[in-house]
Amino acid sequence: MSGSSLIAVGILARRELTRFLRQPARLAAGIGTPLMLLAFLGSGVGEAFRPAALEGSYASFVLPGMMMLVLVFTAIFAAIALIDARRDGWLQAVMVAPVPRWTIAAGPALGATLIGLLQASVLLPAAWLLGPGPGPGLAGLAMALGILAATGLAVSGLGLAFAWRCETSAEYHAVMNTVLMPMWLLSGAFFPADSAAPWLGWIMRINPLTWSTSGLRGALHGELDAAATGLAVSIAAAAAAAMLAAAAARATAR
Repeated sequence: MSGSSLIAVGILARRELTRFLRQPARLAAGIGTPLMLLAFLGSGVGEAFRPAALEGSYASFVLPGMMMLVLVFTAIFAAIALIDARRDGWLQAVMVAPVPRWTIAAGPALGATLIGLLQASVLLPAAWLLGPGPGPGLAGLAMALGILAATGLAVSGLGLAFAWRCETSAEYHAVMNTVLMPMWLLSGAFFPADSAAPWLGWIMRINPLTWSTSGLRGALHGELDAAATGLAVSIAAAAAAAMLAAAAARATAR
């Protein structure tokens, strides 16, 4: 990996951050919806959906899922931005630059992940307000941020891989509604896989977001199980590598 490649990745990631700061509506959409859902479910309405075996408040249970939703929204915005950049001609100028094509996937994915981490961190104080909070020490907080970072790279890579195949933003919305949102809904955000119907439980268990949500929940609740948390981080990291490779392959094939 050459220095010019790293510079290209950094420039493209910075472009995503700059676009985000110039579009406050993205911040409102990315954080507002999860906050409203968290307030709605935590106000008592969520008790109607609460699994019988669940301990603690339901709002504390769904908090990790809301943070995952922030990452999914960020991935969606990054993918739509890529489609718009291709339509406007900006991306074509980048593709003829003397840098590897994979940087066109890695840069936006890194930028989207940093934005997702920034937005998801806004919800972190709720972990102490709704429950015991991450622990022990800084280990839980560090693990939570690590899981969020790896998962952000995974969903951003997946979103960008699909974006390379879509010609318009409207076409991408079909992907969002049939792939990304169902992945989040079946990630254990609202109910654990053990409480679902057997066939649905199996679908949830092969969903990488399920493991990320479970690992994040353990980190935020101060329940760090070395084996379970290690498995969650490993699956999130493997998913990130696979999705980034898929996005880079699509960028190279253009």
